[in-house]
Amino acid sequence: MPTDGTIIIGAGPAGLACAAALRSEGQGSTILEATHHVGASWHKHYDRLHLHTAKAHSALPGMPMPRDFPRYPSRLQVIRYLDDYAYDNSLKILFGKRAVSIRNGDCWAVETADGDQFRARSVVIATGLANTPIRPTWEGQDKFAGPIVHSSEYRNADALDARRVLVVGFGNSAGEIALECAEAGLDVALSVRGPVNVVAREIFGIPSATIAIAQSRLPPKLADAINAPFLRMRYPDLEELGLKRASSGPLSTMIQRGRTPLIDIGTMAKIREGHIEVFPGVDRSDDGTAYFANGKSFQCNAIVLATGYDHGLGKILPDLAERFPEADRPPRNEVHPAGDGLYFCGFNAATTGLLRQIGIEAGEIVASIGQRHGP
Repeated sequence: MPTDGTIIIGAGPAGLACAAALRSEGQGSTILEATHHVGASWHKHYDRLHLHTAKAHSALPGMPMPRDFPRYPSRLQVIRYLDDYAYDNSLKILFGKRAVSIRNGDCWAVETADGDQFRARSVVIATGLANTPIRPTWEGQDKFAGPIVHSSEYRNADALDARRVLVVGFGNSAGEIALECAEAGLDVALSVRGPVNVVAREIFGIPSATIAIAQSRLPPKLADAINAPFLRMRYPDLEELGLKRASSGPLSTMIQRGRTPLIDIGTMAKIREGHIEVFPGVDRSDDGTAYFANGKSFQCNAIVLATGYDHGLGKILPDLAERFPEADRPPRNEVHPAGDGLYFCGFNAATTGLLRQIGIEAGEIVASIGQRHGP
């Protein structure tokens, strides 16, 4: 099936931003969306989720977030914004079209699960880093009597129907889910396998992302060195709380390893107060107890795996290994790595906020498409 302009895979923020930027330059696009929603991942997130970056730095190109939104918009407000963004930009979105193969011949061909095939000179993969849930396993996991759910399946503390909850992980989802469960009066533990970085959502009333933007021209190690005294002043007791401080600062760790720090919105206070226990990695479990690498244990009747996602590119790119032999994803900050008309948007963890980064990448992609194909 021929199509006008560029094919975009995914109607999340990255796909919408690219389509709107193309439209502003007089170029057409067709978005193929596997689900029946714009911003599908936001529909799946837990109820209390809010942006961790301020709305002033989180809008997509050409449309600020509404003035009546709070500084950190909620999940439902982000969904509303994305719906309005798609409508106001008159974007062409085909729902229920899950891409299963992207191949290059005389032009790019995208095949969908229902057998349709779309062809275009350029394709933008905008499915992002949080595509496929990662579910770790351990000995005895199948014997656990209660529910074991990934954070993508977690809705709220009440829906868990549990009194004692283990949250595995220490990213933002883990921290916020543990915080919510503690605030709901549940007995909560966090299983934290490796070294961590923690930053406050705001420092002296200034959003951390705003500070990161101001420091974005500095080498990450230098910015980390500047910020280190403030972070140690704010979080001097990580080791005492059972956590190991990472040897690299949060900016360096994000850029080198793609790992975001915990943006603290109250989790650390609950740990200090004893409302959230901290344990190392899970070693095994039985019907009602998790056992950890240090020999300690925690009785629980629900486990939440806040263990992140895989990008899932191998599902749609048959030549992924040949295309990126050094890694399984595009090189950092390269939206058009092979120069062959296949673009990637939303695959860079950003110290300044992913939505802001998406807007920057969308502009780079549209400029490249314009140079390759003309107006």
